[in-house]
Amino acid sequence: MHVALICPYSTGPARGNITTIRRIAEHLPVAGCRVTIIPLDTLALQDQHIQLAHAKPDLLHAFHAFHAGPAARNHAQYLNIPYLVTITGSDLFREQMRNALPTRTVIEDAAAITCFDLLVAEQFSKYFPDAAAKIVVIPQGVAQPAIHATDCVAGRHNTGCHERFTVLLPAAIRPEKGILEALAALAPLVELLPNLHLELAGGDLDPAYAETVRRQTRGLPWVTLLGDVPHTLMEARYTTADLVLNCSLFEGGMANVLLEAMAMGRPVLARDITGNRSLIQQGITGWIYKNDEQLRHSVLDIAARPEQRASVGRAARDFVIRHFSPEQEAEALVGLYQRLLS
Repeated sequence: MHVALICPYSTGPARGNITTIRRIAEHLPVAGCRVTIIPLDTLALQDQHIQLAHAKPDLLHAFHAFHAGPAARNHAQYLNIPYLVTITGSDLFREQMRNALPTRTVIEDAAAITCFDLLVAEQFSKYFPDAAAKIVVIPQGVAQPAIHATDCVAGRHNTGCHERFTVLLPAAIRPEKGILEALAALAPLVELLPNLHLELAGGDLDPAYAETVRRQTRGLPWVTLLGDVPHTLMEARYTTADLVLNCSLFEGGMANVLLEAMAMGRPVLARDITGNRSLIQQGITGWIYKNDEQLRHSVLDIAARPEQRASVGRAARDFVIRHFSPEQEAEALVGLYQRLLS
């Protein structure tokens, strides 16, 4: 069996779709499925047709209904093979993309729709009730890290080795990631928690928004802009963080950065949105916040309790490794591909 993955982005700053597609492409062959990747951002339409005609895939798998779905539908009709679509976030939660005619046509003609978790699938069903029967929930996987967080690492910043309480916010710089909201919410904590230090790790995806972020953080000694950090170097950043923050306004499932941080035993604090709720058990595998006041209260409380951070980090690591295996993800996808082809 041979699948072609239709991906909207393959270059540029790190983003969730790129991480997801690379992970899936790595593990599908182990599960018995050959893979061809068709990057829409680097191949012209004619070159896409040529590569697909040469590869002769059995089916196409698009990641993002709006950005990748139309190309998958076009190629599937040309090759006379089925296609499926994975909902990744903005294609469902951004109204302009969700209601676009190409998106609705893609969903109508797709052989299947996959979502990363049940809560996102339920939301999809509300917006696209006629396609509800096509939904298959396949949880994201996360690779076990090369660096393993230990109890010493989890609590080390308050043992005298480091003065800072470092909060890491890994997010590509765009409005959906809630970065400006996080800066405004955390600013009042500087007097209450003078060792607070916020690290922003992400490349510019929205130049105007990124310039606003740079302008508002200029002269703030408690904020560091790390820029785009290659995925291979993010483990080291997680290791030096006391707390990993997710402030996204929406997620298409479990955020890759949260899964990666939790797999390393890092404590996480995340906005109360659909994807995050499906991953974090309050006070057990991490923390959820609903508003700015809760965010500030949570950061203060978490900073004051290094032993709790360590225990929650261990529980998060165990939970993610047990339930979000990339091997299981690949096997579930291959099972779906086989059902669609049969």
